[in-house]
Amino acid sequence: MTDTSLETERVPRLIREILGDRTVTNVVPADEGTDDVFFVTVEMPDGDRYCVLKSRSFVDPPSFRVEPRILDFVNRRTEVPVPAVLGYVDDHDSLPAPFFLMERAPGEQVSGPESLTDRALERTAHDAGRHLGELHSAATFDGYGWLRAGVDADSEPTVGGLSITDLEPDWPSRLRSYAEGNLARIEDSGRFSDLTDDLRAGLDHYLEVVPSDPAPVLLHDDYRFGNLLVDPDTGTVRTVLDWGNQFTGHCEFDLATTEHYLCGRRPLDDERRNIVHEALLSGYAQTDELTRDDEFRRRQRAYRFIGQLSPLAWFDLWYGGRDDSDEIETRQKELALSLLP
Repeated sequence: MTDTSLETERVPRLIREILGDRTVTNVVPADEGTDDVFFVTVEMPDGDRYCVLKSRSFVDPPSFRVEPRILDFVNRRTEVPVPAVLGYVDDHDSLPAPFFLMERAPGEQVSGPESLTDRALERTAHDAGRHLGELHSAATFDGYGWLRAGVDADSEPTVGGLSITDLEPDWPSRLRSYAEGNLARIEDSGRFSDLTDDLRAGLDHYLEVVPSDPAPVLLHDDYRFGNLLVDPDTGTVRTVLDWGNQFTGHCEFDLATTEHYLCGRRPLDDERRNIVHEALLSGYAQTDELTRDDEFRRRQRAYRFIGQLSPLAWFDLWYGGRDDSDEIETRQKELALSLLP
């Protein structure tokens, strides 16, 4: 639960704004989340309904407002398991908007790949590949930028009620913007600032490797265990969460970042990374086209490098306070260095 101004006692008012005059019988704040999340039970004519209320407290409002629209988009166009949205409020005079309500989804959250057997991890990665393939083949967009709700964009919605803002002229330009934000944080952090020059040189090199104008598709970019509900015994992915602040780009970038997340950012030669890699690509090939040639492997290395800037930039937020933070710091630095050209 975030440090929030939204008290538990006010949650029923937000629920009634969406569902009307319903009785809320239980409200439980979630333990984690960058925004305010509450598990709620609502009395409905056909019995109790178990829901999740999400209210903005951390991300900027435009990034938050787009999430229920993307959930609707994914629900309509794919078979990726996402929660059904029951309603949303973009602005309100007296309530802390934006907020939205969705059905509580099945599955359990696990702490990471260390919680799964090799076979279960393989299944999670295979499901991830299938989901990303479906997502990427669902639609192409009119350029590279942030997805936003129509109310937060100057242009008319182009696909599924979604608009693109902060358009970049090509994919390398979009990637540079993405990476330079992380490099600025790395330089200011002190923890990894000594790497900044080498990392920036690596970025310049790898931006020559990536294509200029691949099909712009919706990327999840955060397909990690913290955003998944799974069957912990089999690894089957039951629900994919967190669809706010999404952008469009090259489908292969999603594969590289997802591999990082699902293997726990293990070294490149680690066996569990290889399990994830093979299962991820196998699953992807079932729902979208994929050519695994030398050019693909070069692009994947470039995307792994760019994706590895994130844990260096956000280290304190992601890992601060953990007992093993020193070990994680060493491992993340070593992985970044191993990906330099």
